[in-house]
Amino acid sequence: MLEVKGLTKAFAGKTVLSDIDLSVRAGETVAIIGPSGTGKSTLLRCLNWLEKPSAGTVTIDGVTVNSLSYTSNDVLALRRKTAFVFQQYALFKNKTALANIMEPLVAVQKRSKTEAKKTATDILAKVGLADKANAFPAQLSGGQQQRIGIGRALATQSPVILFDEPTSALDPEKVGEVLDLMKALAEQQQTMLVVTHEMQFARQVADRVLFMADGGIVEQGSPEQLFTNPQDSRTKDFLARVS
Repeated sequence: MLEVKGLTKAFAGKTVLSDIDLSVRAGETVAIIGPSGTGKSTLLRCLNWLEKPSAGTVTIDGVTVNSLSYTSNDVLALRRKTAFVFQQYALFKNKTALANIMEPLVAVQKRSKTEAKKTATDILAKVGLADKANAFPAQLSGGQQQRIGIGRALATQSPVILFDEPTSALDPEKVGEVLDLMKALAEQQQTMLVVTHEMQFARQVADRVLFMADGGIVEQGSPEQLFTNPQDSRTKDFLARVS
């Protein structure tokens, strides 16, 4: 489903990601954990070219883009294979919940407004917000806004959804409703890569956990393997701090 080879990213001469290789199976939920500033979010953004990698290739659902030789159409094809859920919701403040979900369907996928409205209405029900169709983001809680963001990602029917710390901007009492929705998606075998600080979510929901440090993937394995028997000292130190 997703394969990364030799992915490297440098900003102003400083290497943030170094020669990363990664494979993700269809239907797999992969949690990415690690200290702040180690490149986790940059990795996600490089997967759909929100950040241009300095080197390496990304393949998603049969579409491959090489950082050293590609066209704008290549990048567009790759982006259509992913949906992105941001930390800060990234909703259009002047559009209702329904219109926010309709937007990529109409603007990017060129669906009719009638079809897009039906799809968006179904998605609102799926994320438990059918009664908020006409509400604007300012009228919604943080948890509700993030569920709309996830709904927008679902509406595109992209093979892979990328989550960049989706609960980090939420009040503690709102975290559960978003994680419950993500757990339901995992049970439906939606392919997901999730950068998260929620260790319990990583333990209970992820099929595989990656620990990143110093711009690379230091260690990976099942939640049971990584949390109960980490092999690298950096993983052990990190888990000791967050437990």
